[in-house]
Amino acid sequence: MKTLKVLGAVVIASTMVLTACGAKEEQKPAAGGDNGSAGNANNNQKLDLRWFLFAPATANLPSADKDFVKKTIEEKFNVNLKVEYLPFGTDYDTKINVIMTGGDHPDMFLANGAASQKFAVDGLLADQSKFVTKQTMPNYFKWITEDEIKNYQLKGITHSRSPMPFQRGTYGSFYIRKDWLDKFGLQLPKSYDELMTAMKKFSHEDPDGNGKKDTYGFSAAAAGNRIPLDFPAWIKNGLVADFMIDEKNLEFVEVQSDAKVQQVITDIKEMIAAGVVDPDWFVNKTPQHFDKAAQGKVGVFFSTDRNIALDSVPTSVQTRTKLIDPKADWQPIFPFKDQPYGWKQGTPGGASPFLFSKAVADKNPEKVQRSVQILDWLASEEGYLMTHYGQEGKHYKKEGKKITIDPAAYEADVTKNGNFLDIWRFFTNFDDPTVHGLEIIDPRVSDRDRAVLKFVQDIPKHKGEPVTLAPPQGMNIGDYRKEMARLQMVSLMDDKDASNWPKYREELMTKYKGKEIFQAYVDQVNGVRPADKQLKPFK
Repeated sequence: MKTLKVLGAVVIASTMVLTACGAKEEQKPAAGGDNGSAGNANNNQKLDLRWFLFAPATANLPSADKDFVKKTIEEKFNVNLKVEYLPFGTDYDTKINVIMTGGDHPDMFLANGAASQKFAVDGLLADQSKFVTKQTMPNYFKWITEDEIKNYQLKGITHSRSPMPFQRGTYGSFYIRKDWLDKFGLQLPKSYDELMTAMKKFSHEDPDGNGKKDTYGFSAAAAGNRIPLDFPAWIKNGLVADFMIDEKNLEFVEVQSDAKVQQVITDIKEMIAAGVVDPDWFVNKTPQHFDKAAQGKVGVFFSTDRNIALDSVPTSVQTRTKLIDPKADWQPIFPFKDQPYGWKQGTPGGASPFLFSKAVADKNPEKVQRSVQILDWLASEEGYLMTHYGQEGKHYKKEGKKITIDPAAYEADVTKNGNFLDIWRFFTNFDDPTVHGLEIIDPRVSDRDRAVLKFVQDIPKHKGEPVTLAPPQGMNIGDYRKEMARLQMVSLMDDKDASNWPKYREELMTKYKGKEIFQAYVDQVNGVRPADKQLKPFK
């Protein structure tokens, strides 16, 4: 974990000692305007702020003299902002739990959905209704609707969580080394069987020609937890992302413990037995499987990152692989000709929330107000441009709404300094310049890259659930998921076959309250559906 004296932000921060602040500042939350122009209103008292955020493992904040985002925020909002960060995942979850139970709460922090639900139920979160409004965060509400905020809340609990802006259009896709396919005279796979054929050759027939058996058809990153959704067996069996609504049968599908998981596990067992899976998949943590792909050790992976296979992105797997093999060509594929969906549209429920501690809000409400101002600025045109493309006149040229990027300047000042903007863009952690009506001109983007993006955009997406789902009060979905992950691994790694899965699923549904939890989800979805489209009881 890296402790920083920088504002920062992307996805996790770690604990820091909260310095005592002076007398409370009596002020109303200040609106930011289109570019946070009113962000300094009532900001006469300088505040020490502490944020705890998620961050990519591949990014680091630079020294203060090179961090123009930190400098801008601290000057604009009259703050000293200290940020710690960790990659999203188990380590982050553990750390934020320690922080919140220990009582040394950050002034603003992020958490996954399950953790935020527990913090809310435990009474640790502030009521955000007076802090997060269209008046205090006009820029934020260009990304999020009031109904989405309303549907994000937990039943019976006041406005305790707000979703970060989320990507409505998603880019989940499998990618394959086309240059390796070419070596074996194979076409881009259009079916699961064709994909398996390619992966077997990648594992057993020396696709890189180095005379060593050191490549694998596929890799993923389970981080010692549940079976990743990266495995193609999920989509092969009609299971996409976390939850699905089967409109034909009017049923709610809890993907990861569905009855069909028996066949998913059977298929994965066959993949492992065929020797096509990186043996480190279970212990890999993101981005280790992407690193292996970039090192030429893996021929297929799954990613939801739109930039993962672009030549125009210096940190992409495509660019990194070409440094080793200039002929490398990662291409997106949809090898599921019999399936209607390849991934899922973005929903507020898939977005991590930004949170404020009740203790901080009660004792120092001005710290929450100032954090709100900064977050709103990050969502503004000015903040979006700076955190995504750098400084105007130096890293990009702005003519009206047309933004022309200077790749060389960006590479020198950002990429070579820890790629630190990947941390700062945590609040709008995806590319959607259309929210502010911007047109981005990047001279690095080739016809190849445009074709890759179009293919991924055109992969059919399942429409996500219309509300943010939450378990009944007093029930912890995290406990359910922990046991689910354990039983998945017992079935996959210990049992000779997957025939015990129905028994394991019954245990999850009864002893671990799965049926009650997911029936609550059904009720929440039905609450916003028409009378003639009500979902059947969960089974």
